[in-house]
Amino acid sequence: KSRGSGGFAGWVCMASRIIAQILVVGGGYFVRAFVEAYRQALHAAPAHAAGARQAARSLKHKLSLDEAADILAVRKQAGLKDISERFDKLYAANDPSKGGSQYLQYKILSARNALVESAVERGEKFEEEVSASTEQQNGKASSSEPR
Repeated sequence: KSRGSGGFAGWVCMASRIIAQILVVGGGYFVRAFVEAYRQALHAAPAHAAGARQAARSLKHKLSLDEAADILAVRKQAGLKDISERFDKLYAANDPSKGGSQYLQYKILSARNALVESAVERGEKFEEEVSASTEQQNGKASSSEPR
């Protein structure tokens, strides 16, 4: 009688030991594998971060003219002077050193770029370009006049 009941108890005790050894050994492997994976991730992080930044730059969201005009509070067909004035005012108002938002500055800059690109495609020129070409034309006209 005692042999049969002791056999079962002995078997349970032996099974418990085996299970405990499996957990200890398996846990050790798991911990080592986790630590190694973590080291590899830390080692590869700078390369992956650079790749992520590169991908973000190449996939930048270009603002639509409607969205850009809304951000700067100008018409879609606004002139370069109006765009520049609104940009200067809003960009300065959102200066992070004065409590503003760098994110908003980025959106304002993106809006300005989209609207300026559109204005230049329509044939508008910056004031410096207009005054330089006017001076050039005036210089040519005065130099071609007989003395």
